[in-house]
Amino acid sequence: MSGARGLQGTAAILAAAVLLGSGACRRANEEDERGATSAPSARISRSGDDAVVLLDRATEERLALRTERLEAATLEPSIASYGWLEADPALGFVLRAPAPGLVRALPGRSWPGLGERLADGTAVCALEARLLPPERADLSARLAAARAERDAAAATLAAARAAHERARSLNAQDKSISDRAVEEAEARVKSEEARLRGAEEAARGVEAALGSASASPLVVDRGGEVVEVGARPGESVEAGQMLLRIERFDRMLARVQVPVGRTLSPPPPTARISAVGLEERPLRGEWTAFAPGDRLAAGQVLLFRLETAGLSLRPGTAVVARLPLPGPARRGVVVPWAAVVRSDGRAWAYVRTAEARFTRREVALDAPVEEGWFVESTLAPGDAAVVSGAQALLSEEARARYRTREF
Repeated sequence: MSGARGLQGTAAILAAAVLLGSGACRRANEEDERGATSAPSARISRSGDDAVVLLDRATEERLALRTERLEAATLEPSIASYGWLEADPALGFVLRAPAPGLVRALPGRSWPGLGERLADGTAVCALEARLLPPERADLSARLAAARAERDAAAATLAAARAAHERARSLNAQDKSISDRAVEEAEARVKSEEARLRGAEEAARGVEAALGSASASPLVVDRGGEVVEVGARPGESVEAGQMLLRIERFDRMLARVQVPVGRTLSPPPPTARISAVGLEERPLRGEWTAFAPGDRLAAGQVLLFRLETAGLSLRPGTAVVARLPLPGPARRGVVVPWAAVVRSDGRAWAYVRTAEARFTRREVALDAPVEEGWFVESTLAPGDAAVVSGAQALLSEEARARYRTREF
């Protein structure tokens, strides 16, 4: 009996599994039928080596595509040279310790840190002179002697002035004192005045030496961005030791290497320089000097000074410089920055070739200009390039490829 009941339970389970499987297959077939009857939003085809995307009207309106007619343009011949940015040494400032001592933080001001921007004339720290007890005792003794000498010279000068006035008065009344005696009294006054000035200078010098033992503020004459910190509060430093290094990056130098085998003489007065990744923000560089070569630079090396125009550029940033060359101008079109999309490691632009028909063409990114990329061969004047919605169009093409399994 128990065996019969087991067989009946197994049969029921198998029947349920068959019903569930048939239901799942039926639903899958229905979904496939609905997918087959519904038209895809985008289809792709080929026109030579170019991919063509065909959209229905609803999809085109949803993507909000906007095109722009490309106009003919010319570009003076140039050569691409590569290099990197350097800080302009004329703008840097190094704060050094004027004497040995201890570095102290100023009250109410935090210690400067990397990346902090300082204005011109900012007091950043204080330096407390480092004096040993014997040195301090010697300076104190010298100060006491200098002050005593100053007081004695002042008293002697007062007596000499009084004697000079008395002699001059007697000489003027009845010549009871000779003119020579008056002249000698005047000379004594001048001598004592010189002695007093020397005593005062000596006293001030010793006072300054002792006064430097107290913390005196150190000021940054030329501000900028802190790029190196050489000491911290409480550390002992030596005379001439670097405390802060400050650079300014609103103006920098581009070190550019001319390709091997070419020599530009005279060098071009200007060049269009772009940081790698910021080709849409080219900068104007002015030739400054020939840079000394090294074993890593086999070609001619040029230095260009440029304004960074608010870009967050720092030394070591890779740049591409377009150096003008003599010769006829190149003819082509300028593709706007917004029209360029990237896929499969290359750059592309979509062109409307017919109603709801867009052709994807490759764009060479080797000639950046102010408005975009200069292109000679794959695009022509009058082409309607997609300048708004190009990335969405690329996504629609990728979805169509996935549906058709075209990879």
